Amino acid sequence: MPKTVHVMIVEDERVIALHLRKQLEKLGYDRTSAHSAGYDALKAIERDPPDIILMDIRIDGDIDGIETAAGIPPDLMIPVIYLSAHSEDATLARAKKTRPYGFLLKPFSERELHATIQMALERRVAEMALRESQQRLSLAMSAAQMSCWEIDVNTREMHSTGLGNFQTPQETETVTETWDAFLDRVASEDRDSVHKAFTYAVQHGDFYDVVFRSINVHNEQRWLRARGKSFSNDRNGTHRIIGMMQDITDQRMTNDKLREAMAVYETTQDGILILDPDLNVTNANKAYYHITGTGPKGTLDKPPYFLAPEEYSAGFYQDLFHTLRHRRHWHRDIETRNIQGNPISLATQIIAVEDDDGELTHFVAIVSDRTAIRQAEQELHYLAQYDGLTSLPNRLLATDRLNRAIERSEPVGARVACLFLDIDDFKNINDTLGHAAGDQVLLIASTRIKAVTERADTIARLGGDEFMIIRENIQNATAAANLAMKIISELQRPFYIIGHELTLSASIGISLYPDNALSPQDLIRLADTAMYAAKDRGRRTYAFYQSEMTETATRYMTRSLELRRGLENNELVLYYQPQMNAHTGDLVGVEALLRWNHPTSGLLGPHEIIPVAEQSGLIIEIGDWVLREACLQARRWQDDLDQKITMAVNVSVRQLKMPNFAETVQHALAVAGLPAEYLEIEITESMIQDETSMIRMLHELREVGISLAIDDFGTGYSCLRSIKSLPIKRIKIDRAFVKGLPGKADDVALVKAMLAMASTLGLHTTVEGVETEEQYHFLREMGCTDLQGFLFSKPVPADAIFADKAAKKKPNSKIS
Repeated sequence: MPKTVHVMIVEDERVIALHLRKQLEKLGYDRTSAHSAGYDALKAIERDPPDIILMDIRIDGDIDGIETAAGIPPDLMIPVIYLSAHSEDATLARAKKTRPYGFLLKPFSERELHATIQMALERRVAEMALRESQQRLSLAMSAAQMSCWEIDVNTREMHSTGLGNFQTPQETETVTETWDAFLDRVASEDRDSVHKAFTYAVQHGDFYDVVFRSINVHNEQRWLRARGKSFSNDRNGTHRIIGMMQDITDQRMTNDKLREAMAVYETTQDGILILDPDLNVTNANKAYYHITGTGPKGTLDKPPYFLAPEEYSAGFYQDLFHTLRHRRHWHRDIETRNIQGNPISLATQIIAVEDDDGELTHFVAIVSDRTAIRQAEQELHYLAQYDGLTSLPNRLLATDRLNRAIERSEPVGARVACLFLDIDDFKNINDTLGHAAGDQVLLIASTRIKAVTERADTIARLGGDEFMIIRENIQNATAAANLAMKIISELQRPFYIIGHELTLSASIGISLYPDNALSPQDLIRLADTAMYAAKDRGRRTYAFYQSEMTETATRYMTRSLELRRGLENNELVLYYQPQMNAHTGDLVGVEALLRWNHPTSGLLGPHEIIPVAEQSGLIIEIGDWVLREACLQARRWQDDLDQKITMAVNVSVRQLKMPNFAETVQHALAVAGLPAEYLEIEITESMIQDETSMIRMLHELREVGISLAIDDFGTGYSCLRSIKSLPIKRIKIDRAFVKGLPGKADDVALVKAMLAMASTLGLHTTVEGVETEEQYHFLREMGCTDLQGFLFSKPVPADAIFADKAAKKKPNSKIS
């Protein structure tokens, strides 16, 4: 059934409007409506849009028919036919702008009216079909993010429908702009390639395809792809470039991500496998082939070789598939071999991949080569428990083994011996021959200890030159002592290193379980304490732990802390013992002697200070303090009392071994302002026995300008050849040779010989320990240079040395 046509009449003369309705009904248009004013007509159109409008131009109201037609919504596409008696040029020009479907001049016939209406309706059907087609095309282009564009080569005008303006397409909106304006929106780095594509299409008429970046109205960069071809029409002289343009930003980003993923897939150090649902390999990256040594031929279309059925039991695969089915992720560390047969460690994980419906499509396996990491872990584990030089267990592992030995011995009541060994004077080897030689010595020591111990024993290096030996089920203390002596004896055998023949001696401390302690830490600590007792006994021996050793060690530790505090609190002082000229009786010098004003124990002498300072390392700080204070005191005597005497200062072997000790002495002299000739450094014979560095230091000290003296001469291993070549100015004969004078023949002979030797070598002599008049007269007659001892004075504070002179000086100082 054909659709009824609704005809709207807009006419202000009611008679004419009624006549028109009669005419239309006669022509078969059953549905009509009439309005006399423009606003009324527009409201009626909103309520019930007609199929066609017959519009008089001059009508009632504020707007005429042309303005009414212009107010009709364009999307309704309602044909308008003007019915007017006026056809002036101005009226026609206005009417044309509303794009009417017809213009009938009054009066007109029914036949003209019917024909015009029918043509307008037919045209409307065609235009609506065209609009629907255009809308479908516009929506399709919008969905594809595409636009259609056309460039007039002659005018350089560009018409774009859809994305031509790089905005969201608005149905069939067409944008017209110049080609240059379009190029301005193209990214500067791509503008040249777009221009070249345009020029090439113009000149050759060939198909073009160019990808470029452009900036849209939101200042966003978008990727576009333009494709098309050049067309010429010789008949009308037109030349156009027509084509399509598509926004490929999302596609480009997706491709970039795919390329990145592919780059990761191909360049990652982890092997990546794509597996089908049956775990057969469908694809593998280069890293997998590199890790396993396999190739595509031996890999594709089969399970990974490290998951081959013959490698694992059926239960393994049941667990694997069960885990993948329920958890969608399976991982395991696999120890296997590569194709070359070398062991490799693989961290393997398999991940299930599903489609949008949750159906399994494939698996992704990631294989990480942990071989280097596992080897590093093993090496770290080894280094954490073994000594890197000797490959012996370190303290951590030795403590653990001692603990296990105790656990095994406890139920059966057996003994465990813990031997703590320290190589004597090992630091001298490092200092004289170098650390490389020291390392060789440690290797020789470890080899020799192994040679005299049993395979079940634990031999450990605790650090430095300290070793520990653990023996289980030892019978008694005698067996432990025999083991210690065997080790000491074995180490004493000579050996050669870098052209030097050396022998080693060791001090060993022994503790026993359960006799001395029940825990491994306590056994090691007590054995260490006993080792120090062995050193105190002269080294090259052993000592069993005894309870009084702990008391001694505790007392030493306490004394060490007190001594450090005493140094910081200025509790240390110097006393001075005069040195007299044997012939004139004049005071020629003093020896600076250390004392300690202990807060509770009172005044302590060197025997309470020096051993503790040596073992604790404080001897350097204390020795430097003694040197500075002695120089300052000698300068004070010169300035206050005009007494220029020699200040003698004892130094320790540690001070003498300091490479900058000569600079330290020079600095102390400079700070005090004391001329070097008034300072004398005293050393012992034991300091310079075959010590090249020591002898070099003596020459450096002599260059500073001070005097050097050998203290306690005759009690060590004197080498006359060395003394002759050393820059020594004085020898001090020890008090041990003075006690028997003048009645003991042996002492007389020795003192005469030493004095004669000194006279021959041109050395001054000072004899210590002179306590009687007989000793004094005897030594003076023997030609001794200087004397020192209780006969003249005990060590006294600084203000007592020149007490009489200071008293005489005070009144003068007051007058001044």
